[in-house]
Amino acid sequence: MQIFHRYFIAILLVVGTLQSVGQMKIYSDNSLKQEIRENIDSLYNYNFDAMEGDYNAYSSQTPDYPFPDLYYALGLYWKYFPITPSSPNEKTYLKKLKSAIRISEKNLKRNDNDIEISFFHLMSRLFIMQYYADNGMSSEVVSHIKPAYKMVTYGFDYTNQLVDFHFTTGVYNYYREYYPQKYPIYKPVAFFLPDGNAAEGLKQLKYNWQHGVFLHAESLFFLTYIHFYFEQNYSEALFYSNHLISDYPKNWLYRIYHIQILLMLKKYDQAEMHIQVLEQNRHSNDFYHLAARLYMGIVAEKKEKNYYKADKYYQDALSGFEKYGNFANSYRSVAYFGLSRIYQDSNKKLSKDYRKKAEHLSVFSHITFD
Repeated sequence: MQIFHRYFIAILLVVGTLQSVGQMKIYSDNSLKQEIRENIDSLYNYNFDAMEGDYNAYSSQTPDYPFPDLYYALGLYWKYFPITPSSPNEKTYLKKLKSAIRISEKNLKRNDNDIEISFFHLMSRLFIMQYYADNGMSSEVVSHIKPAYKMVTYGFDYTNQLVDFHFTTGVYNYYREYYPQKYPIYKPVAFFLPDGNAAEGLKQLKYNWQHGVFLHAESLFFLTYIHFYFEQNYSEALFYSNHLISDYPKNWLYRIYHIQILLMLKKYDQAEMHIQVLEQNRHSNDFYHLAARLYMGIVAEKKEKNYYKADKYYQDALSGFEKYGNFANSYRSVAYFGLSRIYQDSNKKLSKDYRKKAEHLSVFSHITFD
């Protein structure tokens, strides 16, 4: 199991911005801001046709600014998802994020009160730390904590100046209260951080879903994620995931979460329809097809009671996910839980072995689909 869960990183980053507001190039330009919002929505909906042209235009409009490289990295993230150490685009992805960080720091040396630069700096570090955490590279995550904490000095009550700070403060408020309760190992770290407020955090995420510029989709995703994994309120999670796949019907990762929620609610017929959509996607790798086979295994096992068919789906998924390394651990754990159930009557030793593997790889103990 990864030492740093991908979203605990948010606690390390979202506490601080800066005390006063510098000149904002993007958030103060309503026309440019709306254009960027629409283009980011296109990336989240897996439309990458204009990505290169937009990047060049933003580089020209905002030279020596972190946003263009951050935008390009965001496009790479979705276009080639998942990006792992073996991905052909991994070096370019990290290069763009590191460039955004470097440009941010250069700008902040000239004006350390620039809240917009601080925001892009923060998000660039969040993305790069997420990459390392997702791929089990905890030592690389640690190397970014110290510079990240340089921003954690002044507080984070700047939502009136920059709307997307509703996302960062919302994530902080929720995770600061929830995480030390769920994972006591983090209590010593949390002791030195300001108190959180989970209910207020959810309100802030909802606000940014409706009003955010860059992070409205992320806010909606976090609302889905939190209610599914942390709150274990699957009906509420389904409400948000319905909006996700309605707003971003070609975002296959969002559809994966929607399918998971439907399966947890035992809505197998609905889940199967979305699995078929997932199977038909055209993407640069087979990750989503493997996820579709994994979930067809659950449908075959639970709905059809066809254990031979389910076994084949689970084994195919396990074999295919191997090349994605640590990134696919949670998916592999689901397959092992399924195999454990299949053999619990016919081969108790094998069932026990599968269960042990599943629990070793699992991030959330309740995501078993038992």
